[in-house]
Amino acid sequence: MSDEPSKTTGGIRDNWGDSSQGKTLGALFTPEELDIYVNKMTLEAYIFHGKAVDYDMLERLEYNPKKHTVEVVKKDGTRLDLGVKIQWLVRPYFSKAEEINVVQTKDGKSINGVVLPISHKA
Repeated sequence: MSDEPSKTTGGIRDNWGDSSQGKTLGALFTPEELDIYVNKMTLEAYIFHGKAVDYDMLERLEYNPKKHTVEVVKKDGTRLDLGVKIQWLVRPYFSKAEEINVVQTKDGKSINGVVLPISHKA
């Protein structure tokens, strides 16, 4: 037996697998591409955006109240950051929402959308 470390061939993905599963891989939106609205009476929450999004790939959202961030979980297990931190003014209401209406808008009118469940990390 030798004291030399064994040599492997190939890249890290070949040796350890694809690490993108379950990891956050960038942002779905930039801060300029979305607006968040929460009705404090009904706790209905909306993310309004203008960019086209493939809603069929989205599974759910996860809110981290300590970091004030939202992760978008796709059906294949990959994750994207929403792209903004939840601002202090809407945090108390956003943290009580059970679902989020993600709505694409154009010229002030809704043109597409989806309702996604949201879970809240402890």
